[in-house]
Amino acid sequence: MELTLIIGFTSVIASVVASAASLSYWLGRKFALMDSRFRQVDERFKQIDDRFRQVDDRIEGLEQRLRQEIRSSLHGVTGFVQALYGGLIDFMAMKGLFTPEERDYLVKEAERLSQAYYLRPNPLRPEEAEFILKVMREVREKSPRELDLSKLDRIMEIANRWFWEDKCFEAAKLWATIYTLKRILQKERGEL
Repeated sequence: MELTLIIGFTSVIASVVASAASLSYWLGRKFALMDSRFRQVDERFKQIDDRFRQVDDRIEGLEQRLRQEIRSSLHGVTGFVQALYGGLIDFMAMKGLFTPEERDYLVKEAERLSQAYYLRPNPLRPEEAEFILKVMREVREKSPRELDLSKLDRIMEIANRWFWEDKCFEAAKLWATIYTLKRILQKERGEL
């Protein structure tokens, strides 16, 4: 009886071991198949990711070209407006159409516009605002012949930079104000 029990027990164990081995083999093949499919899915995701990167690169390139085109167009329009304004102001100054009161108004307006720095954040640096105020004091206190008009050119450069960085009305108005003031001073000096 013991022998029968041992043989029966052994056959059960052999059967369990065979089933476990069979199950392990079957699971191993299934896991290998799943692993293969995951690799395929990963590869597809890599391909899709690469395509998205290509699309992103194309969109970024288009955005850059569009910005360059807009900036170029804006430079053209701004240059045209400045040239048109400059021609009109040059003619008016040459004809002597500006009065001393208008000159004083322009000085005050330039001072007011340079103080816009204190009212809200903008690219106008504190030292630039101080420079503008200093030059306007000189314009008010000195005769036109004593003035260094290149300082007005520097203020126009500041206004241009301010305009391109901030696209604000005050910057464009400061440029126009200083341009007009410079032409008035040139007329007063006999240079126009």
